[in-house]
Amino acid sequence: MKPELAPKPPIALPIGSLVPLPELFTHASTLHGQGHVARVMVHAFRLLAATGWAEEAPRLWAAVYLHDIARTHDGRCYRHGADAMAKFETRPELRSLFTQGGVAGDDYVQIHTAVVHHCRPQELDRAHPHWRLTSLLKDADGLDRVRLGDLDPRFLRNLQARPMVDFAEALFAETDGIVPTGDEHFALLWPEVLRLQPEAPAGGPFVDR
Repeated sequence: MKPELAPKPPIALPIGSLVPLPELFTHASTLHGQGHVARVMVHAFRLLAATGWAEEAPRLWAAVYLHDIARTHDGRCYRHGADAMAKFETRPELRSLFTQGGVAGDDYVQIHTAVVHHCRPQELDRAHPHWRLTSLLKDADGLDRVRLGDLDPRFLRNLQARPMVDFAEALFAETDGIVPTGDEHFALLWPEVLRLQPEAPAGGPFVDR
């Protein structure tokens, strides 16, 4: 079985810069704010390791970073993905950050599709050229539905996501409201992520059994 998570995130930037700061969010929220996005980022990185789709790392990182920054409320909303991409276009510092993290100019077509569609009820056809990135974002986001108590693993698109529910529950239970949000949130969360991962055989990588 593939290792679920390396000791360091797959984006070569300071760890504190990998998730948006609370002030970037249009709507201050404990349900969809920095803590949620940070957990989704963890699930995204674990899915990359489990699927072996490492080449998606910069695109998926950017998509997770953006996906909820333009929400205006915590209820059902089908447009906040499109609003996030519109907000991104007004924030040139985010494009600069993503470039430093390995996002190329031609990646934005896929990122746009994934972010816009992550909150829409219609699923992309598996033959769609952007299905893989979109499915990774939706599954990473879906795993943090444990905070709402309504996650049904059968609706996760990638089989590798389905054994990750127990980890998602533990990550939420042991960090939400405990690891403080702010500039150092992801740096403080990461050691907890490594602590909570299923144990590996002696000398081996962390894996989900």
